Amino acid sequence: MNFDRYERQIKVNDFGIAGQKKLSGARVLMVGAGGLGSACLPYLVGAGVGHISVMDADKIDLSNLHRQTIYTEQYVGQYKAKIAVEKMRLLNSDIELVPLVCDIDVKLANKIVADFDIILDCTDNYNTKFSINDACEKHGVVFISASIEGMAGYLGVFCGDKFPSYRALFNEPSIDGLNCAESGVLGTVAGMFGMLQAHEAIKHITNVGDVLDKILMLDLYDFSMQKITIPHQYESTFRPFELVDAVDVDRLLDVREADEYALGSLDGAVNLPLSTLRKLDLNGAGLDKNLSYGIYCATGARAQKAAIILQRQGFESLSLLKVGIC
Repeated sequence: MNFDRYERQIKVNDFGIAGQKKLSGARVLMVGAGGLGSACLPYLVGAGVGHISVMDADKIDLSNLHRQTIYTEQYVGQYKAKIAVEKMRLLNSDIELVPLVCDIDVKLANKIVADFDIILDCTDNYNTKFSINDACEKHGVVFISASIEGMAGYLGVFCGDKFPSYRALFNEPSIDGLNCAESGVLGTVAGMFGMLQAHEAIKHITNVGDVLDKILMLDLYDFSMQKITIPHQYESTFRPFELVDAVDVDRLLDVREADEYALGSLDGAVNLPLSTLRKLDLNGAGLDKNLSYGIYCATGARAQKAAIILQRQGFESLSLLKVGIC
């Protein structure tokens, strides 16, 4: 290890060479290489975290660039995870960086989280957050989650051996919750919360400073801030959904609007728009609770909301169609 690279942080009180060695030996999985992830990742790489896996199934879009500033126009259309790793290898060649071009679900989370010291949730996806949480609870792994909207957001540290469950904060996902594509967000907000995630991860790995044990809520419109203590006990029945291929289910359910469906759909898919599903008496919807359903839309946001509605109506065999390769 080249300690000259890390000279400035080694000089921080209580950090020292011992802290640097802890960072060098740490393994971190960052789920999501968007607004939060692209702000979080450079500081973890610069600090010398020994192994970082970057997981994201999405490709770079022009609308991402105002907040996902590690990407440039030339990379539009390419996979975020691959480009993020390519860029970060130029920043620090001493560490191991691995791109994972896929989404995570409850099955994959249970398979891989035990291989890491910390999971960073840099997504705006409830299914991902609950999947990570449940696997981290099971395996005793810490995960650090942030969420942003408009000019505000929150940050929390969950699971491990002393932090509360994410389910104690949200016992059920919100059907009406928006992601940043729907509600909008300032790039600076993504940047600040992504850096806070990196900061808390470094503190946790090195045991330097007091790791956040409350939910930090920060409104950057006027810099008002709250710290909220949440209990360790919770009641929560939501079951995260697996990501599957079309051949793995009895029937495909397309929850896009009828005009979108008319332009093309997957073979054999039944169209039940989310806007209709919200209002429908499901007993008359022609759906069979004995069948397994794979639900999809254009980007996955509506499919997830539809799956939550159906689960609350007693449907058990529900999955989301997967994206990407892993």
